[in-house]
Amino acid sequence: SWPESLHCICDVGAGVGTVRFGDGKLFGDLGPGFGVCAVGPAAPALRCGVISTCLTDTYEIGAAMMGISVDRIEVRVSAENNDARFVDIETEEPALPCNIEARVSLQAKAATAGQLAELHRYASERCPLTNPVRTATPVAGIVESA
Repeated sequence: SWPESLHCICDVGAGVGTVRFGDGKLFGDLGPGFGVCAVGPAAPALRCGVISTCLTDTYEIGAAMMGISVDRIEVRVSAENNDARFVDIETEEPALPCNIEARVSLQAKAATAGQLAELHRYASERCPLTNPVRTATPVAGIVESA
């Protein structure tokens, strides 16, 4: 049912974050240069992964709504990241992951060029995670005592 309430919890112990969402979980780690344990991706890599998953889902939903039979969708998301500011190292580079790029490889043999253009437009406009990356989306930070 819509709207849905989404919850994700990250607990950190021994430098490794365990991210729990519903019945699933994954392990996150700090980026290079922070004494990593190498047990999982750092937050910027997770962000790229989440964007690629959401964009793939958006393409699948759009294709189903438009009656387009899709043979294969691959979304590769890349970004540049510099964590220097976390340790007070001055840099001219942006503080956020930047130059985020999503490359979509879509195979739909039975689709027309017009259908594919419409599907690309749909995904570009409707993906719930690429749009907040393009525009400022506020996040309320609330500190709770343990």
